[in-house]
Amino acid sequence: MIRRATLFALLMSLLFSVVLIPYGQVKAAETATNAPSPTLIAEVNGPGKGRVWVGAVPYNSSSKPVLVFVHGLHGKAQDWWMDTEYYGRNEMYDLAYNSGYRTAFVSLNDEVDGPAMSMWYNGWTLNRQLDVIMAHYGVTSVNVIAHSKGGVDTNSAIVHYGAAPKVQKLITLSSPHRGSQLADLAYSWWSGWLASLLGQQDDGTYVMQTGYMNYFRSVTDSSSQYSNVRIYTSGGTHWGSFGQAMWFGGSYLWGYDDNDGVVTVSSSHHPRQSGRLFTSSSLNHDNIRKGGDVWWRIEPTARTLWRARTDESVETLVQENAPEATGPMTSPFIFRGGEMKGTIARTSFPVEGGVTNLSFDLLSNNDKLAVTFIAPNGQSFAATAAGADDGFFQGAYHYTTNIKSPASGRWTVELRGVTNQSRTGYMLVANLESPLTLTLAHPEIVTEATRNFNAQVTANSAVRSLRVDGTMAPVQTGSDRVLKNRTQERHSAAAATGANQVTMGLAAPQGNGIYQLGLTVTGTAADGTPFERSFASSFPVVTGELGIEALLPADSGVTNR
Repeated sequence: MIRRATLFALLMSLLFSVVLIPYGQVKAAETATNAPSPTLIAEVNGPGKGRVWVGAVPYNSSSKPVLVFVHGLHGKAQDWWMDTEYYGRNEMYDLAYNSGYRTAFVSLNDEVDGPAMSMWYNGWTLNRQLDVIMAHYGVTSVNVIAHSKGGVDTNSAIVHYGAAPKVQKLITLSSPHRGSQLADLAYSWWSGWLASLLGQQDDGTYVMQTGYMNYFRSVTDSSSQYSNVRIYTSGGTHWGSFGQAMWFGGSYLWGYDDNDGVVTVSSSHHPRQSGRLFTSSSLNHDNIRKGGDVWWRIEPTARTLWRARTDESVETLVQENAPEATGPMTSPFIFRGGEMKGTIARTSFPVEGGVTNLSFDLLSNNDKLAVTFIAPNGQSFAATAAGADDGFFQGAYHYTTNIKSPASGRWTVELRGVTNQSRTGYMLVANLESPLTLTLAHPEIVTEATRNFNAQVTANSAVRSLRVDGTMAPVQTGSDRVLKNRTQERHSAAAATGANQVTMGLAAPQGNGIYQLGLTVTGTAADGTPFERSFASSFPVVTGELGIEALLPADSGVTNR
């Protein structure tokens, strides 16, 4: 991966240096489709950066809107006409072309191996890419179709960077408008060793934490710019096949809401949406961007512009109510994490009585591990072969197994590596289907520094007693970020005990930042067996009115809000 220092050094010399590329000068992307290959026309952040591609112009297409397609986290323009992760070639461009639409596709970052950027950087980039696209086609506005984080990036461009008059409709395909709890997990202390070795904690992943997105919503949703744009949302509830990364994500997110393996249904709603297009049980986070599966669902909305002129501000439709942003968090999970010392590592945890199903997912940066799950009686269960992750834990490998009616008692996980193997980190997520339930009262959407923070855990009648141990710490990262706590490195820890409800007080945060909350709950189940559960969450601490840093060099021309 390109080091951030190198990336920023290049940007300082290249930002605002839009490179226009004559038609035919650069080889177009190869694609086996009956639509002509898209053509690269511009690189708005300098060579290789912020690329703009346009599709061929169909016959008699001038009466229809220009459609701009925006990729998701760690994506690129080609995601719309080349292969998806699991479902073969994406026909989206082909179908749009054959339906008579002029199209454009953007790469918000580079198209090789650069890190994903924040919604501030991408919103600034997209606004300039829209100028190129509108000039190319001779239009004054477009409709945007965005997958995953691309919907958040477009939202940022609309509200914070002047794109509202340029975008008439925004159609989002499972965009995490309130973040993803998977990003919270990626920044939890349990995954610290693994994440540091993967090097995947980039700006794009950082801002997808639910705490950060709560901050984004707080400085975005009251904007008058929404009067220019209609927003339509969609989502899915399928997780793909067992063993895929989305299955891991889906089972984890199930503790929060129905989901598509990466984004919950509630998060895929936008607080200012004009309508909900669909929530499909057959779509997951990969195939929800696949033309053959969704074009017929979104085309009726994409086919029209709704403003007579782009400089008119027209009141939006009556909005469909989006789900509430907050609610209790339920955790059926036990987390473990660390770095292997030598070639063997072991960790253990209790499983209470009455558990009907126990699934394990161990993530590691090492794809040559032998992973075994060992029952209290010594019976061993081998993990499946390593499967690559393509989401928030990109670069990691999953080792999984599923056990029906597991014995109660202490289970052990054993990892065996190869001599002289490079450093190996791991994170274990154990998912228990059990009559025992624990919920955490959701942290406030935005809190203030110096204000004490309370976490309340409530158990059902399947619990006899419980203890909560918790830590709260500012998220530490390798580069400066909006809300990063630059002066306070301290964390607070606390513990509390009780019967079926425990409220634990943590010391007040000492500065602005994104804070991680990690809780370990232990105790005794009603049948007398020990249990354990883990919670990982994030929340923003904001005191006063903060300007928005766009994570750009000082001479980028981007100013604070």
